[in-house]
Amino acid sequence: MPIYEFECSTCKHIFERLMKVGEGQEGLTCPACGALNPTKLIGRTSFHSRERYEERLARRMAARAAESKGAGNR
Repeated sequence: MPIYEFECSTCKHIFERLMKVGEGQEGLTCPACGALNPTKLIGRTSFHSRERYEERLARRMAARAAESKGAGNR
């Protein structure tokens, strides 16, 4: 589910909401002032390649392994 960014037309508060693709905005309110029908903002998208994901996963696993070895030496 994508995260959408909204701006309240009343108080100008900007907030995010996790929503299903195609889910309507009916009944959506501003968490700051409770006003109805905030404006959906157009934000940047972020895509990560599988290679970058695998690199990050390998680094995390190595860090956890190092932590567990360090914890065993106490």
